[in-house]
Amino acid sequence: MGLFMIPPGPIPNGDFETIPTGGFPSGESVVDGPTTIPNWRSNGTVEMVESGQKQGGMILIVPQGRHAVRLGNDAEIRQDLKVEKGSIYSVTFSAARTCAQLESLNVSVPPASQTIDLQTLYNVEGWDPYAVAFEADSDELTLVFTNQGMEDDPTCGPIIDDIAIKKLFTPDRPKDNAMVNGDFEEGPWMPKNVSLGVLLPTNLDEEISSLPGWNVESNRAVRYIDSDHYSVPEGKRAIELLSGKEGIISQMVETSPNKIYSLSFAIGHAGDKCKEPLAVMAFAGDQAQNIHYMRESNSTFQVASLNFTAKAERTRIAFYSVYYNTRSDDGSSLCGPVLDDIRVMASSSRRNVFGGFGLRLVVAIWVFFYVLV
Repeated sequence: MGLFMIPPGPIPNGDFETIPTGGFPSGESVVDGPTTIPNWRSNGTVEMVESGQKQGGMILIVPQGRHAVRLGNDAEIRQDLKVEKGSIYSVTFSAARTCAQLESLNVSVPPASQTIDLQTLYNVEGWDPYAVAFEADSDELTLVFTNQGMEDDPTCGPIIDDIAIKKLFTPDRPKDNAMVNGDFEEGPWMPKNVSLGVLLPTNLDEEISSLPGWNVESNRAVRYIDSDHYSVPEGKRAIELLSGKEGIISQMVETSPNKIYSLSFAIGHAGDKCKEPLAVMAFAGDQAQNIHYMRESNSTFQVASLNFTAKAERTRIAFYSVYYNTRSDDGSSLCGPVLDDIRVMASSSRRNVFGGFGLRLVVAIWVFFYVLV
């Protein structure tokens, strides 16, 4: 069967709600063959799990809908997709832990791959949405999810669900702003029926990132959020910083050595019951400043700024949360300050001379000499 160009959104049977016609052989949901799950090829112990299903005293987590897939020891599922060669694609998926001691999930588009650590639970729901990015080196790619762990119980392993894909675009750099995608409007596919945002794990290549222009430098994720479920300072998207110094985002911007610049950004509260205080550490080259969010009346954000002198042709702009914050309603879900509308602009002292008071002073001096003459 030929492939068709995949549109942005869920991939064929990415939610695993389509099961084999007539059900599984002998009523079993454990897959042992290449084509048992529609649209997928599998290898190893792959199990279709149902919402509410138990294993011993543990209820298995199904992120959305009725079905999801669990990958046992050294098991994988894969699907071929038609894409545009040379483009960057972001893959969004939901993942939950089960009974493995050190649980992780490898997501690959061979030869590129990324392993997601599932040990950290970012919320009390028991699952999180993630996004990873890859460059398509041909017009067809094979998306592979693999559990590389080996447990005594061969069925132990991560549960995955709601797989979607989106072609990414790198926004043009604004004329008066050195930042690329400083408003975070371009990013991974955001499921409309999910209120958990999308976690962006460590990614050190700004050219191949689910958040174009940006790196996630640390060993913990940051959260990509939308205005449908969170308070966002500007536009439809923003970033929520999680896990203190373990959740860093950064970007290298073009600057002119010895020139003065101003870094400005919006810092706010996501409206997700996150315990205050909220604060970010902002870096611009060798300058750093601790900025606290101060709630005022009905506003959920404020604008902060930091001046710096560029030392090179590229300057690192970076942010992390000063505190380790959790939500007040459950005491466990990780949260933090929201960042948005980040700008780096060259400061111009000439504006102080020819604009505002400076301009009125020049005009007054000219009139004075004109009268004397």
